[in-house]
Amino acid sequence: MTEPSRRQLRIALLCHYPDDDIAPAGGVWSVGRNLAVGLVNTGVEVHVVRYKPADHGAARVHVRDNGQLFVHTIELPRRRRQPFRRIDAVPALIARLNEIRPDAITAHESEYGLAAVRSGLPAAVTIHGMPRQEFRAFHWQNRLDMAVTLWQDWLMVRDVQDIVAINNYAIDQYRRRTNARFHRINIPIGEVFFSAAPRTPDPHSVLMVEGMNERKDPVTMIQAIALVRRRIPDVRLDIAGRLPAGSYGETVRQTIADLDMDGCVTFVGLVNQPELADLYASHAMLALSSRQETSPCVIAEAMAGGRPVVATAVGGVSEMVLEDETGFVVPAGDAQALADRIEAVLADPSNARRLGERGRVVAEQGYRRNVIGRQYTDLLQRL
Repeated sequence: MTEPSRRQLRIALLCHYPDDDIAPAGGVWSVGRNLAVGLVNTGVEVHVVRYKPADHGAARVHVRDNGQLFVHTIELPRRRRQPFRRIDAVPALIARLNEIRPDAITAHESEYGLAAVRSGLPAAVTIHGMPRQEFRAFHWQNRLDMAVTLWQDWLMVRDVQDIVAINNYAIDQYRRRTNARFHRINIPIGEVFFSAAPRTPDPHSVLMVEGMNERKDPVTMIQAIALVRRRIPDVRLDIAGRLPAGSYGETVRQTIADLDMDGCVTFVGLVNQPELADLYASHAMLALSSRQETSPCVIAEAMAGGRPVVATAVGGVSEMVLEDETGFVVPAGDAQALADRIEAVLADPSNARRLGERGRVVAEQGYRRNVIGRQYTDLLQRL
């Protein structure tokens, strides 16, 4: 008598997720898309569950079926401000989970994690950000949103049993707040960053991939490039990401004007993953000046493309950038230290190639989405 075949494992992935199948550059949307593909490639059935604002008056659910990948979009009324949509999202997500009945859940971000924990189903929650540190770094106008995030994070951490940490920094920050089991799994990045056509970059070009806000501190980066310019006159800084707006945007633009940097700083704007892979290929290096981070996807992406990285030693960055192996780390807010390391990389192309080659090996071993997908599947099967 033949044994009945085992049912395919059904995984719910609760996270922010892009509207189309080309993941955006960076952030949890990018992680969500890459992890979904990595999970599917292990042979499991994946149900992405996300929420987003909509203009109609009542919550609605739409499902997109891509074979083994199903995307469930819960549309919540836009009339509710974002902090309150975060609260409304939790019961809506739980209701959807009750319909899907997954074998296990992987959840990312506070409201998704809280819904996973309260669903009563086996779940592992991944810590991507540090709400307490981010609360201090954001402008006061965003602090109501961050306060709700802090509250949901506290509720989730109180009851969660399994936490995925994307670096040791996250374990250090959360260990004393919970009795949960910790599991170390890196962030996944897209295959496009490994497969970009090799080319010789502009030797004096620096790429920064960041949102334009106080936490990412583009002002220090611009000041650093102005210092580099004294020795490398044709240095160029291209900044990919959301364009600076509001009063801080004015501060960024005024800094550029005050330092006479209009000719060598360019805002590229938002890009998708293929466009970002092309930017890595055309630039000599990636540089970041953040005052607070956890594990920026862009570091792993740049290394996958064979580019050296200079970044600030905040959060888990020092775990990603191996000193004098894949790049260098410097103190946050120190424009001179940042300039010195950027200049050192640009002035020595052979050493830059060495750093980039080692970075690619590190990315191959630790950040490919199929590798990460397998690690998540193995964990979720054990819950």
